[in-house]
This record gives sequence, C-alpha cells and structure tokens, in this order.
Amino acid sequence: MIVDIHTHIFPDKIRKHREAFFEGEDAFCLLYGSPKAKMVGPEALVEAMDEQGVDRSVTFGFPWNDMNTMRMHNDHVLEAAARFPDRLLPFCCVPIGHPESTSEVQRCLRAGAKGVGELACYKSRMDNQALDALTGIMKCALEFDVP
Repeated sequence: MIVDIHTHIFPDKIRKHREAFFEGEDAFCLLYGSPKAKMVGPEALVEAMDEQGVDRSVTFGFPWNDMNTMRMHNDHVLEAAARFPDRLLPFCCVPIGHPESTSEVQRCLRAGAKGVGELACYKSRMDNQALDALTGIMKCALEFDVP
C-alpha cells in the first residue's frame, strides 16, 4: 500500500477567493499568496492519487489564526474523508499557541479525525515556548491514541 503522508485540500470558497483570506494570515499569504500556488479540493486530490498509484492520503487543512476559518477548514477535511473513507485520512490542523487549538483538536478527534497536524512554525522556531504551547494538543493526541 502506498500512503502519501502530507497533503492539503481546500474548500471551494478558499480556492476561488484566496485573497479574501489573506488578512491576518501571514503564513497563508506566504505559501498561497501567488495565484500560481496550487490548491486542490478532495476530488482533484483523489484523481491525482489515482494517476500516481497512491492508495491513501493523510490530508490536512491549514493552521489558520481565525477560529471560524480554522473550524470551517477542519470540517471540510472531515467531510471529504467521509466522502472518500477508503482514500483520505483526515488530520486536524491548528496553529501552535492559539488559545482555542486544544479545544479544536478535541472537537475534530471526536468527529473522526485520525490525528493532529500539520503543526507548523512558519514565523517562529520550534523552541521551548512552542513546545510548551503544544502540551494541551499532545495530551489530546495521547488521550485519543492518535499521531
């Protein structure tokens, strides 16, 4: 079995209007500010998997600062995995240090997420402060026995 362990999918709303999500989202602007930066939905991901002989993909959203966008994107990943249960493994994506990250991880894991990630430090280092901020998230992962 071939598993791609790092893929991202985006809702239509974000793919079609990415610029509407730039404000307050420096990391998103850094990675997806260019119209040439490719973003795909679940159907396109599964199609690419078929073309490349990939059986399953771990898929994420994005670690948004805006809680509503974060929830919407995590819900999209969970819904996509429900549509393609034999192909997509949904992971919950949250920003390190956000005050609501731990509760969002709990919500997603209860809703069927298979793990937590991507945990990115786009504007900082993985230092002791970042590690301390991850404590609640890691406790959730341990409690639910997920990566």
